[in-house]
Order: sequence, then C-alpha cells, then structure tokens
Amino acid sequence: MVVLQRLFSNSSSSPLSRAIRAYRRLDLSRVPKRRPAGAPKRAKRVSEAELARLIDRYSSGATMYQLATEFNIDRKTISRHLKAAGVQMRLRPLTIAQVDEAITLYDSGLSLAGVGRELGVHGSTVHLALNQRGVGLRKPWEHPRQRSASRSDSK
Repeated sequence: MVVLQRLFSNSSSSPLSRAIRAYRRLDLSRVPKRRPAGAPKRAKRVSEAELARLIDRYSSGATMYQLATEFNIDRKTISRHLKAAGVQMRLRPLTIAQVDEAITLYDSGLSLAGVGRELGVHGSTVHLALNQRGVGLRKPWEHPRQRSASRSDSK
C-alpha cells in the first residue's frame, strides 16, 4: 500500500534533494580558481609589438590610467615597462629653479593652484615642493582677496 501511495502521490521532492541534484549538474571545471589573499599577482607579459604601441600611445599623450584600461594591465606594470624602455615620464618633480619661482609667485599672493598654472603643474605638486622647502603656507582665510577689474572700475 505504501508503494502504491508513493507511485500515485502528487508530492514533489524536498528542496534539499533538488538543491543536491542541481549541484551535481554544475560544471565546476570552468569556475576560475580563487587566488588566496596576499598571494602575489603575476605581471602580464608584453610583446615587443605591444610595448612599441604602449610607448607610442604614452608619447602621444595618453595617461597611465587610459593605457591601463586599453591594454588591460595595471598602471604600475605599465610604468615599469615604460621606465625599462627608457621613456621619460611626464610627471616629474619641480626643479630647484622652478621651486624658487614657485616661492616667489606664492609670496606675491597667488594660490597654490595659480602657481601651478603658471608653472604648468598641478597645485598639489607646488604644495609638496613648498612643504619640502619649509615654506609656511597660508591658511585659507589668510589668502589675499583678488579683485576683478570690473569691481575696481565701478568703485
């Protein structure tokens, strides 16, 4: 009687047994192996043709981040390849003469961003150079007010 009831009943299998059957059907050979945390990554090898293209793109003005996306390589690896090839990096620290000029411009009342625009670098580069020289930086409320020409003409 139990056998007949089982054959003719309308019950479905338990969720656990369905999950086990679904797990057994999975193809786990295609699942990528996880790298343990802290294990070193392997740098991507770059062919000679890719290196030539990398140097050409960097020389034409592409940033490290753009190249990293384009070549699917970490930006540090790109930097290492370019330095090994003898390519001069664009972001260089200020020279002694530039730092002297930056101090003069900053003392004349320009902001760090303004000094950076004059020298063709970012304001944070100027900030770093002035800090290394021991120049005391103004507080934000100590910056001299720069009036526009229209305000001074109307008074």
